[in-house]
Amino acid sequence: MLRKIIVLLLTILFGCIAVFPISVLRVFSRIIYTVLFKLLNYRRDVVNLNLIYALPDVKSEDLEKIEKDFYRHLSELIIEIIKGLYIPLDQLLKRMTFTDETIQLIDRLNKTQNHVILMLGHYGNWEWPLMIIQNYTHMKPFSFYAPMSFKAMDDFIKERRERFGATMLDATQTKNVLETLKAQQSIVAIVGDQSPTGRSRVHETRFLSLDTKFFNGGEKLARNLDAVVLYVHLKKTGFAQYTIDLEVITEYPKELTEGEITERYIRILEAEIRQKPSNWIWSHKRWKGSIPY
Repeated sequence: MLRKIIVLLLTILFGCIAVFPISVLRVFSRIIYTVLFKLLNYRRDVVNLNLIYALPDVKSEDLEKIEKDFYRHLSELIIEIIKGLYIPLDQLLKRMTFTDETIQLIDRLNKTQNHVILMLGHYGNWEWPLMIIQNYTHMKPFSFYAPMSFKAMDDFIKERRERFGATMLDATQTKNVLETLKAQQSIVAIVGDQSPTGRSRVHETRFLSLDTKFFNGGEKLARNLDAVVLYVHLKKTGFAQYTIDLEVITEYPKELTEGEITERYIRILEAEIRQKPSNWIWSHKRWKGSIPY
């Protein structure tokens, strides 16, 4: 009962926040920034260590700027995600703009492919692209996600994410997923830069100056489906405003050696982070084996 009450209160709170226009919500994000960065010092020790170890060639004064910009982005992202739970589709389409080249690429793949894998990182706002992708393709959109232990809240967020036609797939229950995807034209989104704790078969590489383990599930799925693999570039052009550009990782996954798809994804993600470090999530303990958190 207590959990249901908490969910009810949170949904009311989220709904009250989301009803405000974007211009007002930007002010809210600045308040959140002040609370997280200046009052609570939210995970600043983790962020500092991650930046120092991952970007050793960056000067200390530049790292300080990246840190502040990261907390600004995180504060905006929190508001964007809440707004995304309620935002109408027509407004969302104005906030996420596909480049002309990307639209042409999707049109071609619609005609020639049965399956597409979209690879993302925790960069920009990774929540929104799948919510609008069905407006550009007739492929059925899916997305893997890690369910929350708080089931009532998980059910609520899952329902809101699926309201425009996407299907969320529990990443911990993959037994019957492959057959579901094979049965239809599908486009599947995977955020591939989570820390694969407890997994025996992972991809190990050098990433942002540190030895890092990555999931290789996206690559395995691409081989099983013989799917085209695309990287989703998310360029932040303003508060709650993004441009999406899709880059081909491979159109022939079975012709590549084991680990090559994952490695290509990692190198693109790494280059994107180095170009604009503040738009990646630095507050996670990503390198527990290398950094003394």
